[in-house]
Amino acid sequence: MMETTNADIDMSSLKSALATTSLSQQMISFANSTFRLAATAISRLQQQQRCEAELASLAHLPEYSLEQVSWHDRQDDCWIVLNDKVYNVTKLIHNHPGGLEVMMEQAGRDATLAFRSVGHSINAIEQVDEFLIGILPAKERMYLRSAK
Repeated sequence: MMETTNADIDMSSLKSALATTSLSQQMISFANSTFRLAATAISRLQQQQRCEAELASLAHLPEYSLEQVSWHDRQDDCWIVLNDKVYNVTKLIHNHPGGLEVMMEQAGRDATLAFRSVGHSINAIEQVDEFLIGILPAKERMYLRSAK
């Protein structure tokens, strides 16, 4: 018969404690992962709800295709697209802080990336809404998408 020493008991207790700790850590890790997934799902749902609300608020506007926007690329007739919305910025181009050249580079085009990369002020972002005239058709939208 083998004798059990205090060292054996302590080693057995230590192994048991380590196994319990490892299981607890795994459970905590699983809970954290589940929480992150839930938070991501909630965030996406909220983003989709905001998008749906914005689309509903724009439903009264006419649709203009990117091709139609491209016809308006002159100083006396200048349209741009920002975030899938169509703007007639003809009145703005001569007063734009960046200058006429900057505006004409984007005339008749989707200017979303250029607009975002400059880091416009909140005031400028709000101000552009007064020039809103339409929205892109659903098949040409990149930013405003319906889940339906």
